[in-house]
Amino acid sequence: MTATAGGAKLEEHISAICFLLDSAPRNWIGQQEIHLRLCRVLKKRGIRVVLVYAEGVSPDVVRKLQEAGAEIEILGYGKRRYRYYKELGRIFKKYSISMVHVAYFDYFSLIPWFARLHGVKHIIYEELNSGMMTATSWKRSLLRLRTSLMSLPMKRVIAVSEFIKQDLINRGIREDDIVVRYLAADELKFKPDSQARALWAASHGISPNELVMSSVTLLRPFKSPETLVEACSVLAQRGVRAHLFVAGDGAMLDSLKELSQRLGVEDRIHWLGFCSDPTSLIQASDVFLLASVAEAGAFVLSEAMGCGVPIVGSRSGVIGEFVEEGQTGFLATPKDPSAFADAIERLARDESLRSTMRKNSRERMLQRFTIDIHVANTIEIYESMFTG
Repeated sequence: MTATAGGAKLEEHISAICFLLDSAPRNWIGQQEIHLRLCRVLKKRGIRVVLVYAEGVSPDVVRKLQEAGAEIEILGYGKRRYRYYKELGRIFKKYSISMVHVAYFDYFSLIPWFARLHGVKHIIYEELNSGMMTATSWKRSLLRLRTSLMSLPMKRVIAVSEFIKQDLINRGIREDDIVVRYLAADELKFKPDSQARALWAASHGISPNELVMSSVTLLRPFKSPETLVEACSVLAQRGVRAHLFVAGDGAMLDSLKELSQRLGVEDRIHWLGFCSDPTSLIQASDVFLLASVAEAGAFVLSEAMGCGVPIVGSRSGVIGEFVEEGQTGFLATPKDPSAFADAIERLARDESLRSTMRKNSRERMLQRFTIDIHVANTIEIYESMFTG
């Protein structure tokens, strides 16, 4: 969606908004900047902002948000549900909360109902998690019934992709209540850097004629990182000189290293572990890879496009909503190493195509996936609850 003029004035209906966030993952760089800019916009309009984080948010993030005018509460959900509900009641009363924006909680949690029982009438739920409805028969009916009941207090449901929207409809949430608003990257941070590749290549001994590939991903089954390892093997057999840098950690790391050794490509794959800031890696890349199946939101795709990097990703989930086939990258058959290798090889052998895609990727990000667009669309969703 895009922001439009002439909507209801939010400040005439809402005095204080509370964001409830179930976790504080290490890779929240993008979310922190989104919250920062959103807080500034709301503060200018005279609306108080309260962010309720789980344990784990850094003092530096807290300080920046407070400087932007936000109130910060640290409250873990976890297993201490009674304490959480009790403390939320205190927070709602203390700040006179009139709207709640729930994110990173399961859609069937009791949080929206709890907010409603405390007198909060305007409740937004945001779905950011990957997954697909797979239950059938009576189990499917029960799941849809449970979802319908648990979502009754929600006035709007934000889906971070059309893929997630359809999944929510399948689960039993009314289509009219769902609005798609994509995740976004900081266009000032994630931007092309003409020096990054040379610096990265020099520090890792990479020749000018070798392709630099990267992937920023969790090493979990639904991310399909083994597909990328196997694709590297196919590329080696075809004589394509390429190095893959993987930023991320997870339970699959040891098995992936063993796989790379069995396939004889351990010298082509660099396991970087968790990277708190992968910006320079993405900027240094000739191609960005994402092999996920049923990817939900993919912050990292907007970050890669912002850096002007062509993307090769699975034709699955949200990836096809970001990548324009043949314009900003290529879509490959999920879990098909040869399909990934085909797309990568095409880019490796055509510098002109890579150059065109670099330009197209940056332009597409600026047109659709910046944080300012994200914030404007979020405000529009809030205002839509008071129109019509």
